[in-house]
Amino acid sequence: MIDTFKQKITADFGLEKMDGETQEKMIERIGNMLFEAVVERSIDEMDDSARTDFEELMGNVGKDYRQVVSFLNSRVKNFQSIVSSEMANLKRTTSGIFA
Repeated sequence: MIDTFKQKITADFGLEKMDGETQEKMIERIGNMLFEAVVERSIDEMDDSARTDFEELMGNVGKDYRQVVSFLNSRVKNFQSIVSSEMANLKRTTSGIFA
């Protein structure tokens, strides 16, 4: 996971006081939940052509989330807004759980 993204999750979800191993596990969990929510919303925003290309990409990339994010960033017009919105939603939903 990208270091700046890890730092943002750590700060936004109040994980600073956790020991390193626990913190990494929580960052991974939160990152996965965020990734799933962003992908789901992004698919809803795609036209048929982008959806077809996305399905093909998913069949080829395996677990390389960077390629998925790159694709979404280039093919979903409001991708950054979706990421910000889903981060805020996840923060509200999980308030106090991870701290």
